[in-house]
Amino acid sequence: MNKRFLKVAVTTALTVAFAVPAFANPFTDVPAKHWAYDAVNKLAQAGVVAGYGDGTFKGDKTVSRYEMASLIATAMQKNLNSDQKATVDKLSQEFATELNSMGVKVDTLDQKVDNMVKISGDARVRYGASDSVDNTDFRARVSFDGKINDNLKFNARLTTNNMNYNDDFTTKTGIKLDTANVTFNALGLTNTVGRQDLVLGNGFLQDSAITGIASQAGNLKMFAGHLNDTNEMYGAEYNMKLGAANITADYVNYDTGTDSVDIYGANVGVKLTNSVTALGEFYNVDNGTTDGNAAAYGLKFNKIGLTALYRDVEANADSPYSNIHSDILSLGDTGYKGLEVRYDRAIAKNTTLNLKYQDFENQDGTEITGGARTQAAINVKF
Repeated sequence: MNKRFLKVAVTTALTVAFAVPAFANPFTDVPAKHWAYDAVNKLAQAGVVAGYGDGTFKGDKTVSRYEMASLIATAMQKNLNSDQKATVDKLSQEFATELNSMGVKVDTLDQKVDNMVKISGDARVRYGASDSVDNTDFRARVSFDGKINDNLKFNARLTTNNMNYNDDFTTKTGIKLDTANVTFNALGLTNTVGRQDLVLGNGFLQDSAITGIASQAGNLKMFAGHLNDTNEMYGAEYNMKLGAANITADYVNYDTGTDSVDIYGANVGVKLTNSVTALGEFYNVDNGTTDGNAAAYGLKFNKIGLTALYRDVEANADSPYSNIHSDILSLGDTGYKGLEVRYDRAIAKNTTLNLKYQDFENQDGTEITGGARTQAAINVKF
């Protein structure tokens, strides 16, 4: 677009917009008989243009895009009628990049950005070792989030499998679509339908994806769907704040096709000081013939990113959908108890380090297979 033409267009539009009385000519190089005298004079009195330090307007000088953006930014602050606002809005789109760099918000541009697909992702490298085995794996994910309209958003995520360092990458592609869902508001609920992540409490009970629906109403979340080809689930989670405590209560039913399992759980975090939070999590599993309890309790030292927990999980309460089972070194399903220490720290922009040490034993006190487990992960987000 011709810059000199734009300068004339802006000057003409703003002359109409800023109907201010004419005062003495503020610029020595704009004579009273000049065709733009009235326009320039009124723009100066309205505070839109200030000219140069030597008292000149330099109307023949080719205007830069930043100078033009400065004029438009000032115009955007004025009271305009609908026609004048439409003109300024069009010009603001032409100079949106310069206006944004000046910190000027362009509403119509923001609306366009909202309708664009936003791409983000992460890449993770993990290492795990015990007395009997060690392993290193890699995973990468890319997420696509977009807004279809004011009441409909979508999410999709591609992920690799957890690829071991000695895998044959030429034959093992392992890329899959692990989330694909839409979110909308209806009947006073925020609803997400499709393949989606579901985390209950701190993930001790559930930290896995489902294909189904999750609906949120205030502090209450309800969900139902399939975990895989054979297992279905439904349930609800309620969050509340009571003094210094944050409390979460859960009910979940798992239907495996042969068993119907009811689970009741609770999670609590109590802020003792700004630096220390007490943590506790408990759930009971009942499949009609047997039941089992799982518990975790300890302290989180907020400022240094250190968490120490004692876990006690009976055999019948072991959840295959727990975040414990997504560790690089898997646990058996016979139950376990012992100490877990975690350290989570940001080591650079968009880069976190996660360390974990688990000294578990079997419920009967015998050593768990492999002994103590040490794990480390670096996660980079983009």
